[in-house]
Amino acid sequence: MKKFLLTAALLLLFASCGGNRELEALREVESYISEEPAGALAALDSIADAGVRGAEARAKLALLRSMALDKNYVDVTDDSLVSVAVEWYSRHGDADEKLKAYYYQGIVHQNCGDAEAAMESFVKAEAEAAGAGDEVAKGMLYRAMAYIYATIFDLGRAEEYADRARACYKLAGDMDKYAGALTFLSSIRYARGEHEGAIACLDTVKTMMPELTEYRRNEYYVIALSMREAIGDKAGLSSLLKDYLSEFGKQGVSWLDVAASYTFLGRFDKAEEMFRLYRDNNPDYQNAAEYYSRLYHFYESSGDYEDAFGALYRYSRLSDSLSIVVAAHDTGFIQERYEKELRLERARNSRTIIIFVAAFGIVLLSSAVYLLRGRLRRKNSEMARYRENIARLKQEKDELSAMIAENPPVDRQSMKVLADRLELLNRIIAGEISSSRDRKLAEDLERLVSNREEFLYTTRMTFAAAHPEFIAFLEDRGLTEGEVQFCCLYAIGLRGKDISNYVGRGGHYNESSVIRSKLGLGPHDTNLGNYLRSLL
Repeated sequence: MKKFLLTAALLLLFASCGGNRELEALREVESYISEEPAGALAALDSIADAGVRGAEARAKLALLRSMALDKNYVDVTDDSLVSVAVEWYSRHGDADEKLKAYYYQGIVHQNCGDAEAAMESFVKAEAEAAGAGDEVAKGMLYRAMAYIYATIFDLGRAEEYADRARACYKLAGDMDKYAGALTFLSSIRYARGEHEGAIACLDTVKTMMPELTEYRRNEYYVIALSMREAIGDKAGLSSLLKDYLSEFGKQGVSWLDVAASYTFLGRFDKAEEMFRLYRDNNPDYQNAAEYYSRLYHFYESSGDYEDAFGALYRYSRLSDSLSIVVAAHDTGFIQERYEKELRLERARNSRTIIIFVAAFGIVLLSSAVYLLRGRLRRKNSEMARYRENIARLKQEKDELSAMIAENPPVDRQSMKVLADRLELLNRIIAGEISSSRDRKLAEDLERLVSNREEFLYTTRMTFAAAHPEFIAFLEDRGLTEGEVQFCCLYAIGLRGKDISNYVGRGGHYNESSVIRSKLGLGPHDTNLGNYLRSLL
């Protein structure tokens, strides 16, 4: 409060004097923006109301208001404010100011769900990190980048940037953020199979519990509970759950995580109570995919398969796996692209002649490589295709085996189709390993493939069983039964022309064009076969 009053006094001064008084008032607010974000936001609103003069002061105000809004948990989705700061600091200011301007621009993009634009801003901020001295700001940047890499399943980079964030927070002496980076790092390491490293991170956080905020202690318990469940440690989970509830009580816990723990322990009455508490405190729970995911496991574990199916259906409708695939495709290359552009921009004037000579050499080298690759490609294409098909058969065999073991079909006809398909796959792979020539196997393969309707039917049945979400996705997009079968043939590795020849319909480009249109793919987007296989 005293700092806010000091800012108010400075406001009175620059209201009459202007000039550097405005920047002085803004720097005063900056000095306590992290400790008192609410007071800082109020002071900045007062400054904005009084009006500021000069491009630098307006940029400083825009940057600080972006920071204050974020620290007060206001998710800004309009970049008009932070753009004022980015416009100025991209050409002026020190490395810390540039880093923060780009970082908060990335946060706005992230609030809008645009991971690609967010990462582009974060990479620009990272380019300033070497000259920046604010370790907390650098830690926040690396933590945000780690999160995006985690969401696109690039866990190697996610771990790298989470560890950078941890080091920055430790160097800055911010133990609460340091603990948060450790819990996040433990989750990534566990997902990568580095169980000892994950547990070591949590053990470090446990020693710091008395000095951590309530939010951070809660975060520790949630991660620790999920790990105990993952390793099947019921005794450890029960003890940890008891500690969690005794420290926080029902009003402070994460109800869905506690419900999952009770489900794993077989205490379904307590799990049901936690689900009820979650619904009571989250009116919008019907739009939460995580809620239905946890509910599905609850119903399945308690033997209520009809309700389990309903929960799974709601979860599949709410989750959008396609957006994850697209984000992974676009976002993963932004860092490399920007770094290359930055290096070229800095060296362009002095390397023009070298680039020209190198380009000429590349042309000559490319011509030679092209001729050589043409010869090798013709020789190796059939072998590569053969290996790829064998790999897909092995994958299909493993998926069918797991599906039949965990969730066998109810009706006898479906079970026979899948069992026959699995037996055939096992024989093909056994023949591949032993290099034997099984005449009966060859006859069975020829019979199955030559009977077009049977092959299309069994292939679709296999995908419907092993990849129900894949079939549901296609049906939701309005594909006909024939078009779904067409897509299944693409997914097992056939090319459009091969499929058209097999099903006896010419003009595979027209067939593919209709499917691409229903799937929302433009004429210049990714190859249809690659796209369908990526969905799996």
